[in-house]
Amino acid sequence: MAPASPALSGLRRAIHHAAQPLLLAGALALWWALDLDEASVLIALVAAQLVLAMLERVAPAMPQWRQRPAEKATLAGLYLLSLLGLQLVLSAYAIVLVPALASARESLGLSPWPAGWPLLAQVLVLFLAADFLYYWVHRALHRWPLLWRASGHGFHHAFHNLHALNTGATHPFELALLALPVVVIASLCGAGADAVAGATVLAVVNTSIAHANLDIDTPLLRWLFTNSNQHRRHHSLVFAQSNSNYACNAILWDRLFGTYSEGTVAQTGIGPREPGLLQKLLLPWREPDDADTAVSRSEPR
Repeated sequence: MAPASPALSGLRRAIHHAAQPLLLAGALALWWALDLDEASVLIALVAAQLVLAMLERVAPAMPQWRQRPAEKATLAGLYLLSLLGLQLVLSAYAIVLVPALASARESLGLSPWPAGWPLLAQVLVLFLAADFLYYWVHRALHRWPLLWRASGHGFHHAFHNLHALNTGATHPFELALLALPVVVIASLCGAGADAVAGATVLAVVNTSIAHANLDIDTPLLRWLFTNSNQHRRHHSLVFAQSNSNYACNAILWDRLFGTYSEGTVAQTGIGPREPGLLQKLLLPWREPDDADTAVSRSEPR
């Protein structure tokens, strides 16, 4: 293989050191400039995906993982369906769960939310708190076979060759769990709508970065925010490697609770063969014979 040109080498260094903070700041700035509404959230998320797709094309961390057009189209469709599904789940939570949690907060006389803080600080607090809750949910999914099956989490892990769009490759069963942490924290603490929207932008864009086929590992930031090199290990085909780095956004929690690991990953997935789309959807009921998951290890073969 011919050595990379100086320009490409420089781009790779820039991606490694600066892509994550620049993308997060850019997405938040775009959301802010577009009036902080729901449409602004969607535009910021799509813009981040477009930038990540361009970077993956010109400077992939794993060049052998390049996608065919049909694979990209499938993942893009799953990403958009996940956004739509999450919106439906959030609408249901707004009718049923949010009023109940808000009522509980009021009856207990709780008002812990720092509403007087700058909005960016509120966004960061909600981002960290929601990912703290999801860390434990996610860790449980990988530990307990019944939860792994019931959530359909194997769908998300079944893909070979991870890319930014894989952040939306989620089984419909799992959407309720993905939306739950921010709803619970915001409702119990009394966070405002702008803080929730900003935390959503920060979380979804960072999760997209974490799944990207890019060499991203920003000094200092890597101690707090999950990056692609860290999260790729969580998707490793090697079972022991995949049982680590559960925090999709705030790797801080893995560092604090002893589940952090790092190292190179040769392949992602749950087995040597990637299941087809229908097989992925059926994973809650039946896994391939060559799968290596919490379920396969709990059942005699």
